[in-house]
Amino acid sequence: MYQNDQIGILAVGNLLRRDEGVGLHLLELLKDRVPPEVELLDGGTSGLSLLSFIESKKHLIILDAVDDGRAPGEVVVWQGDDVPKYTKGKLSLHDMSFAEVLYWAHFTGNMPKEIVVVGIQPEKLDWGTELSEAAHQSLPEAVAKVIKYLEQWQPDNSGYRYNDGHDTMKA
Repeated sequence: MYQNDQIGILAVGNLLRRDEGVGLHLLELLKDRVPPEVELLDGGTSGLSLLSFIESKKHLIILDAVDDGRAPGEVVVWQGDDVPKYTKGKLSLHDMSFAEVLYWAHFTGNMPKEIVVVGIQPEKLDWGTELSEAAHQSLPEAVAKVIKYLEQWQPDNSGYRYNDGHDTMKA
């Protein structure tokens, strides 16, 4: 069903709730920076419909707003045993369903070999489509973290294009 069973990037969030949509903004920035072998999916606020995508991947990066009690705009990275923390806090409507999706993938024994959550601590979750200044300023750092993991998982691939200049980070 999906193009590639190796590496996927899944963005979740709600673009209408300011920083809650940061994962989707990150996905947009990554579209032209990763090789075609990396499959990108805008999961929006979907829930169980994401299960087949998750189960089809060996390596998965989840992009989202992550409320970890840190300073607004701080980039948060969880991997391995830390990933379950991602499912405990209820940040938005999609989190409950997404936590269930990860649970079901684990329950059926079809979890990716590696899951990494790359997120940004939100500052503003009110209605609106603009990211807060803190979240916007953190986009380049979050993109660099994603690229770092992709390079680890595909060390022979030179298809990653990353420019940390803020001028290329329009969200």
